[in-house]
Amino acid sequence: MVQAPVRALDADGVTVVTAGTVAFGVGALVCWWLLPQLNVAGKGWYLGVSITGFVLGLLGLAFGLFRRQRRRRGELAAALDGADTAPARRATVDAGQFDSPEPSVEKAHVDADGVPDRE
Repeated sequence: MVQAPVRALDADGVTVVTAGTVAFGVGALVCWWLLPQLNVAGKGWYLGVSITGFVLGLLGLAFGLFRRQRRRRGELAAALDGADTAPARRATVDAGQFDSPEPSVEKAHVDADGVPDRE
């Protein structure tokens, strides 16, 4: 079996994590509103699960935004390093004052048509 040669739509996962976090937040509000009925049914723990999912979603969202920002900074630094109009920036990078980020996963082994190679 060979995986389809398509690129990820959301490389940093921010869209998916945001949707899940919003869903858990709405679920927490609904569970809080219906807490007396949930307690009678023995399902009061649903509120704790939804709050936990919301908090974990916030942590995941912060991490995804950090990854997105780091990747964009790396792309910007690569663009500045290649430009002849930024010799001072290139000198500081050559002197080792800035860490150069690793290349993006999406750009590894990509043909001219933009589809990643699969061996």
